Amino acid sequence: MATSPPIITQPELELLCRQVPGLITLIEVFEKLSEINFCLKDLNGRYLEVNEGFMRTVHLTKKSQVLNKTAFDIYPELLAQRYHDQDQILLKGNENLYDQLEMITDEKGQLGWYITNKLLVRDAEGTVRAIVGTSKNLYAPQSDDARYDKLSIALTILQEQFHQPLRISTLAEKSGLSISQFGRLMQSLLGVTPRQYLTRIRVEAAARRLSEGDEPISEIAEQCGFSDQPSLSKQFRAITGYSPLQYRKMREQRS
Repeated sequence: MATSPPIITQPELELLCRQVPGLITLIEVFEKLSEINFCLKDLNGRYLEVNEGFMRTVHLTKKSQVLNKTAFDIYPELLAQRYHDQDQILLKGNENLYDQLEMITDEKGQLGWYITNKLLVRDAEGTVRAIVGTSKNLYAPQSDDARYDKLSIALTILQEQFHQPLRISTLAEKSGLSISQFGRLMQSLLGVTPRQYLTRIRVEAAARRLSEGDEPISEIAEQCGFSDQPSLSKQFRAITGYSPLQYRKMREQRS
């Protein structure tokens, strides 16, 4: 676990807003976008600002419960460690993180799917001053959307045959679309690429099986469409922040 960084003061946020032109406007914009989770952190991982969407996700009512705290003060340790590691990779690599598909289990055991972006906040000289994070909860598309009809066959196949080898080109063909058209439509309606959606279904299926019994992980991998156990473990950890075994133990402790 990371050591505790120095306490943030309000003047520190004010100084950051002076150092980074337009940051205060960005904060104000995301404060109005409650369907997007927004947070601003200093380089030590302390939350400087969050919006209503973020507060709703962590099930807290007052910003004072979040500001001046790190992920380790708010989230389960394994999930907090994942966020901390993401930030460190971001800072060391000096590159932003875009369109990261994540599955998060809340304290009630409910699965939530998010597309996450993390960006380095730089001042006018290009010096990194903070980190901005945004995430959007992925909801199922509305069936009355006319565009949904074009995807209905492909989505049915994905949901019913996810355990089998599936080719995106075949799904696009069954939808009467080119691969690029199919990908754009999926992204528009679901917020994810076809490959991300398939991975999401497979990981969610694996998570359910891990929660429901003691079936060997190698068998779960095979039954959920992964090539082998290492493939399941790699994708499961990348999306949830847990190994399959850690996830199973966590769910057993909660039940």
